Parts: sequence; structure tokens; C-alpha cells
Amino acid sequence: MDDNRLNTLDRATSLGLIFLAFVQGCALYALHLAIDHEYWLVADQRWLKALYTVAVTLPAFYLISIVRLRDRINLLPLLLAPLLFLLGWHLGWVEQVPEPQQWGGHPFTFAFCMAVGVALFILALFFRSSAASRTWPKTYQPMLDYSWEHALTIAQLGLFIGVFWSLLSLWAALFSAIGLDFFKTLFQTPAFFYPVTWLVIGMGLVMIRNRFRFIASVRLMCEALIKALLPLVALIVLMFFAVLPWTGLQPIWDTGRAAQILMALMLTLLLFFNAVFYQIDNKLPYPIWLRSAVMLAVVLLPIGSLLAAWALWLRIDQYGLSLDRLWAALLQALTAAFTFSYSLLLLWRRQAALPSMQRANIGLALLVAGALIVVNTPLADMRHWVAQHQVKRLIDGRTTVDAFDYRYLRFHLGQPGSLALQALADSEFAQSRPGLTRRIELSLKQTNRWNQDPLVDTHNLNDVAQQFSVNPEDATLPEPLLTLLIEQGSVCLSQVEPCQALQVSNEQGFQWLIYAPYSSHGQVYTEHNAGWQHLGTLTELGAAQDENSDDCRYTKPSTDLQPIPGSLNAYQSGNCLYSLRPTLESVRQQIQARAEASGARIN
Repeated sequence: MDDNRLNTLDRATSLGLIFLAFVQGCALYALHLAIDHEYWLVADQRWLKALYTVAVTLPAFYLISIVRLRDRINLLPLLLAPLLFLLGWHLGWVEQVPEPQQWGGHPFTFAFCMAVGVALFILALFFRSSAASRTWPKTYQPMLDYSWEHALTIAQLGLFIGVFWSLLSLWAALFSAIGLDFFKTLFQTPAFFYPVTWLVIGMGLVMIRNRFRFIASVRLMCEALIKALLPLVALIVLMFFAVLPWTGLQPIWDTGRAAQILMALMLTLLLFFNAVFYQIDNKLPYPIWLRSAVMLAVVLLPIGSLLAAWALWLRIDQYGLSLDRLWAALLQALTAAFTFSYSLLLLWRRQAALPSMQRANIGLALLVAGALIVVNTPLADMRHWVAQHQVKRLIDGRTTVDAFDYRYLRFHLGQPGSLALQALADSEFAQSRPGLTRRIELSLKQTNRWNQDPLVDTHNLNDVAQQFSVNPEDATLPEPLLTLLIEQGSVCLSQVEPCQALQVSNEQGFQWLIYAPYSSHGQVYTEHNAGWQHLGTLTELGAAQDENSDDCRYTKPSTDLQPIPGSLNAYQSGNCLYSLRPTLESVRQQIQARAEASGARIN
């Protein structure tokens, strides 16, 4: 690359990129209109995600990596269009289930954008290098140069667009202050937002890419800062490994975030190392003693990879696979490919290791791009793996029916999770367990994770009664109490897991305690005037003896719950203490009853 050039784009290419950005904005505006008018093509999530994927990523790939407009190699990225369409189609299929939260959508789109974005960023480096040299990239130096250029271009373009819209917002606010809302309305109109924003993106991109020396200057400044920080990162790594024999691994496991911390530290060291040690001549940075310390930290990185893998495995062995843990496993595997490659090359080649490491970076970059693309296809959908793993843990007995997380499969694994639940409901394992089948059916009825609508037929008291796990087992919830719970819209009617209903007998007349799943507060119901009423909320206070304070944490009372003589709304079950917070209506009734009793005594 010629660092002395003032421009990197000819006039035809510059105009072509501006036009391409404008066309992309118009395409996104057309999709926006299709959504507003519920056009059939985008009413289906599969078509919507597929079209958005192509409309966003393919033009962006050209905008960041095209070198000359007339080059025949520019036809090559068109081969990505079917792949991108397939990736978007599969994402839309996965998301054809209820959203996990009322206030947000699926988390899959963000992870998809990050994974595909990183993969296309890497592929754009290969395309840019091939377009510039007209051959497949065989050396690391051009790839590193283009990676800096692409990253800094994207960062500056984001800053430029942010400032542009900040000025438009000030413009609109200024005129709105004097009663002219025309500009505020105009700037919020999609017909203005999409074409204008992407036209400005195209113009800003051309201006940034044509200031090649400015990008080079910013890169030099960033490299200087990274060069100053790399020894610090190496020192942290070396000190961490040095103290491990004395501290042991248990303090790391106790954090619950050992894998994330180690991963962040290793990725930082790898990134900084590649940003500083890219020369293959004798002009290596740092004095030899400091350089040796940095090299030693890189050599020891596989230890960090093994510790991170061990920490992650402990979580998986205890709780099973989740989508987050599987993503962490993928990132750890890719990071380990770098750490082990660097360590082995440094031990084998020593002073001559840098050229080999840089050649390895080319293959490892393709590995990362390929892995991030494959996991977003039906061939290696991690959501399917997680759903099957969770079901297998249930069938194998490693997870109980009560502990099985139906909501996670239903709302956090998309279509694969729902299909796994349906297959489980149809299996012989579930058919022999009516309670499991019922929970799956209720889960599939939910429209969102925090569903508040009843999942049972409120006109059928027998169906409502099945929402409660009664203790003692020979007790039965009275029908008037079930009717009251229906009238109050009890949360138990919208739950997949049954609520716990505890029958209690004491001199205060408590009849039933009802606990919703995952709740430490019980609702107290008592019989009153030939009917039933909600008396209040029972909360756990702690243990009667200080030395047993932890024994009563999140502990529900048993049938021996009794009031403490002389206390106000305090109760005891075994060694655990509880407090009753009465409802306003129950307090009013008590006041009225005392007033009536006092009047009767006077009379």
C-alpha cells in the first residue's frame, strides 16, 4: 500500500459508492413501508429477516471494501447474496415464536448481527487485499493495514452520522421553540430519514476513505497507545499465573465469572500483541528484556485457555448447556486456536516465530469467519443443540420435572426450543408423567414469558385446582376459595409451574397459604362470614436463634405455623419466624368487629 497517496478512490468509484449508499437507503425505506402496510412478503418473519440481511450487509460489504468500480472482481461478492439470504431466512424461522419479554424482542437478532458482521468484516479484508493486489492475499501486512483502515473508517463514519443527526435535532428543536414544527415532523418522517441518512453515509464514507493520510495518522496514534499498554497487560497475565499456585483455583470458581474474566484478558493480550508485533524485520519494539516478558506472557496463554474451559465446563456440568454457555464455548475454542498456535510457534521457532504467526493469522481469520457463519445456519444451530441437551438431561434424570425450565426452551431458544417441547410432550417419557405433559401444554399456550392471562379454563374449577400443589396431599382447596382466586386474577392461573398451597390450622383461623413459583412471600386466605377473604402477605423474617440464621432463608413454613403469644402479627414454624402484613380490607374488618364488640359490651 502506498502511504504517500492523497486519494484512494477515483471519481467514478466515489460517485458509485454514494449512489450505492442512496440505493441502500431507498431499499430500507421500502422495507419500512412494507412493514407499515403489512405487506404479505414481510409479514412472514423469514422473508423479513432475509430481505433485511441482504439489504443491509451486501451494500455495506461493497461500501467498505470496493477499490475500483470497474474491476471484474466486484462481481465476486454477489455470490454472498444467496448465503446471506439463507442466513436471514433461518433467523426469521427461529424467531417465529412469541417474544421472550413484553418490552423487547428476541436476543437472536443482536447476536446474529454481531456474528455475521465480524465474519463479513474478515471476508472484506480478503476481498480488499485481492482487489488491490489482484491476487489472493498471502502476506499478513496488507491484511493488518486494511483491518486498521476499515475499523477506523467505520468509527469515524459513526461519529460523522452522530454529529449530523445531532445538528438536525438542534435545528428541529430551535424552530419548534418558536412554534414551527415543520422541520421536526420532516426529520422524523421515514421518507426523509432513510434516503437522506444513507446519502450522507455515502458522502461521509467517500470523504473519509479519500483522506488516507488522516487514517494513517490516527492509526499511528492508536498503535502508540497500544504499545504503551501491552507491557501492562503482559504483566497482569504473568502475575496472575505466578500467584495461582499459592491462591488455588477455588477463589476464581467462586466468582462465577472466571471464564469471562480470563477470556477478556486473553483477547486483550492477543489484540495488543498483533497490533504491536507486526514487523518481520529487525525493528522489533521494546528492549529485549521487556520483549521477552511479553513473549513469555503469550507463551503461557494456553494455560488461561485451559482454565477458562475448565471453569465453563464446571458450569455446564452443573446446570447443563445454555445458549450463552455455548456461545462462550465457541469463543473459547476460537481463542484457544490462537493461543495454542502462538505458543507452539514461539516455543518452536523462537526469534523467527513472527513470520509464521502472521501466516497463521490468515488461516485463523478464515476459521473465525467460517465458524461464525456456520453457527447461524441450520447445519450447526446452537439453539437446537441446547434444546436437545436440556431435554436429554430431563430424560436421563439429571434434571427433575420441577426444576426443568420450560420457559427457557419456549422463549429463549426460539423455534428449536418450541419444537423440542412439542416432541417431549409426544414422547413416552412425558406420556407416563401427566404433570409434565400439562406443564408443556401450558408453556406452549403462553404468548410471552411474563404472561398475565390465565392459561387454564377459569370456568372449570377442576382445571383451576390443578394449578396448585397441595400440602398435605389429602387436603383439597375449597371451591369458594378457588372462585375467589379467579376473581382476584391470581398469578397462579398464568403460571406453568403449580403454586404451592399449604393448609394451616392455628387459633387465628388461618386456613391456606399460597406461594407462587419462585416467590418467598405467601398469600394468606381465611374463611370469613361464610366466605373467603385475602388476609395478607406472609414474609420470612429469619431464625429464632442467631446461629441458625441461614437455615430459614427462603424457607416456607409447614403446617405447624403458629402465632407467637404477645406479639403483633408474628408467627413461628419450627425455628423460623414470619411476619404477616395484613391487607387494608382485613384491617378495616378488624376495626369494625372491635367497634361492634365494644358497642355490644356497652349495651
